[in-house]
Amino acid sequence: MHRSFLAAFVMVVGLVGWAADAQAQSGQTAFAKVTTEPAVDLATGNTIFLLTPDKAPFPAKANPRAVAPLYLPAYPSTSTINPALLNCQPHNCDHVNVLPFPAPGYPNGGESCTHWGLPANGCALIIGHDHLVGVPHTGDFNIAWHVILVVFTPEGIAAGASNHRALTITDVASLVTSGYATEVPTPIVFNCSITSSAVYYNGTPLSF
Repeated sequence: MHRSFLAAFVMVVGLVGWAADAQAQSGQTAFAKVTTEPAVDLATGNTIFLLTPDKAPFPAKANPRAVAPLYLPAYPSTSTINPALLNCQPHNCDHVNVLPFPAPGYPNGGESCTHWGLPANGCALIIGHDHLVGVPHTGDFNIAWHVILVVFTPEGIAAGASNHRALTITDVASLVTSGYATEVPTPIVFNCSITSSAVYYNGTPLSF
């Protein structure tokens, strides 16, 4: 009986662990004195996790040779993507809750922009965003990341391109080449490292 109970217990724990790994990973979690968040391996489209110490310098001051790009597709609030699939949503991450400028084709934030510390009508509403980064095997990996927004054009939105996640650098290049999105480099450079799913899931979910 004890063996049967133990076997059943192990099986249930295994299923719970599998369910946690299979569920959508969205939002930041806090663990000890670090913050973790999901991201995407831009070579494969697979989910990975990033870790940022609470007191990491922001913005980071890194030699340009030690900086790699982080592509951040920002999906308009009219997108039909399930927001729970995105790395971040406006309520569960502390960054890029809106586009900090009006963007053609995106709903204008109006007075809600002031909630994010921006002038009225000075932002564009999004349902969320993803973080596309290189991992060591891609050859474009560093601890310092330069944020490049991927903003959909009115043509891309009309064609339905914003209803599909861009999960690889090939996807981003295709969107830009077709005129469905543009890359908007930002002055933001920040430090983070790749961590395990266990660290992410052991953290406390954050809300904003």
